[in-house]
Amino acid sequence: MEEQLNSLLEFLHDGNPNVRQLALNHLLGYTVKSSQLQNIFKQNNMRPISDLKNICREDPVIAHDAFKALVNLASDDEICKELNDDNFLHLMIKMITDSKIILSDMACMLLSNITKYQDISMKFLKMENQQVEGLSNSTKAIDQLVDVFVRGLDRVYNKEAEYHFLASVFANVTMLPQGREYFLTTASYDDVTPLSKLIVFTEHPNIIRRGGVISCLKNCCFAIEHHLDMLSPSKINVLPYILLPLCGPEEFDLDDMEGMPEDIQLLPSDKKREPDAYLRQTLLESIVLLTTTRQGRMILRQKKVYPVIRQMHLVESDEKVSIVVEQVVNMLMRDEGPEEDNIVENIRSENPDLGNDNTIEEI
Repeated sequence: MEEQLNSLLEFLHDGNPNVRQLALNHLLGYTVKSSQLQNIFKQNNMRPISDLKNICREDPVIAHDAFKALVNLASDDEICKELNDDNFLHLMIKMITDSKIILSDMACMLLSNITKYQDISMKFLKMENQQVEGLSNSTKAIDQLVDVFVRGLDRVYNKEAEYHFLASVFANVTMLPQGREYFLTTASYDDVTPLSKLIVFTEHPNIIRRGGVISCLKNCCFAIEHHLDMLSPSKINVLPYILLPLCGPEEFDLDDMEGMPEDIQLLPSDKKREPDAYLRQTLLESIVLLTTTRQGRMILRQKKVYPVIRQMHLVESDEKVSIVVEQVVNMLMRDEGPEEDNIVENIRSENPDLGNDNTIEEI
């Protein structure tokens, strides 16, 4: 079987496009991580990977399968290094930002896989692209992708693309301090902080979109120096977008509502909590991180975070989520020492699931 597949690999650079398409069609099933023959794509100094990158530039029918193959193969470290190619990265950016490209979502999927590798994330943060009329006034690739993620909702920008997987790209790049700094700094081209464009999607019905945004938000909470801006209603204002997914249909007492963000004071009777336990845990871990400083804890108390968490705790059935709920309660209800301020090390020792600031679980 392996010998036959090796023969097929030679046809990936055949001069006849029909032959290339037929060969790729037969090889596609062996690109998955569970395939025992996935390593055949590494032979001849990664020639098959080079061929697949070239096919991505062809007719969408065959390019679709090439992208699908690379999405699967990108789980391998050696292959991913081969995809750390400036020309190929620029191709993906152009395909994502062009409103007439059919395979924009496939390019988003591949970019979400390869930006899990720090070298590629770092390069992506620095990349430039030609200004795209009708999309963004910036020439920075990441600015353009944030804008297309927002403007492309419901296939408004490109009828063939939804751009949900860009949320995973943003989650990946915020594993880096430089990525967090980007999302928490006001952009010069539109005077808007990029994170503030994303947080409105923490309750989006698509789990890829909202999951990536929630992970990006949690990663940004590691930037302690930005906590006041993140909590300020006149600046980034993340708190309503963390609390809303944690709220159900329960009503709050008038005393509890005093000081609460207006967005969560009067919720409809059919309000649903985030159904995914991992995402509820991630949102709660964001709150834990925001309790790192005394000022952060004071703001969370003033904003009546505790009543929201208390109501959630009454109906929470997942053990891991309940543990983080209790940690939030402990941080908010604790007595403050006279000189106590930053307590990040205590938080991490009490909650090892927070990990460190360069790890994230894929959604």
